[in-house]
Amino acid sequence: MTEKPIKVPPKDAVGYGRPPKQHQFKPGQSGNPKGRPKSTPTIQQIMAKEATKHVKIKQGENIVTVSKMEALARRVFSKALEGDLSAARVIFQLAAEPETAEGAGSKEPFTLPGDDAIKRMLKRFDHLNTASGSK
Repeated sequence: MTEKPIKVPPKDAVGYGRPPKQHQFKPGQSGNPKGRPKSTPTIQQIMAKEATKHVKIKQGENIVTVSKMEALARRVFSKALEGDLSAARVIFQLAAEPETAEGAGSKEPFTLPGDDAIKRMLKRFDHLNTASGSK
């Protein structure tokens, strides 16, 4: 059998996969200069980004810089301690949910040492609230 010699095209040959020199991309030039358009962020991404931003709050005599999420948590806890039942419900609902993204390793619900006592006290508040509202 006779072997056919392999043809090597000249460097400046034009054909499939070899555009003319004037139409080839220059070094450092992209074929897609604008790139793929960025997607619209989801509401969860917007909320997560906003929650990580920092704000200055007054704590006693000091001004402290904390994340917005921490400032919100502090506010909800202070409202709950003032007797706001809806704020207390929010705390207990969040405490009953398993941790997500940040604490993905643990599926145990968040609990505090005095949770049972606080829940009993909230039930009494609910009972008093419904009793006074029905008069």
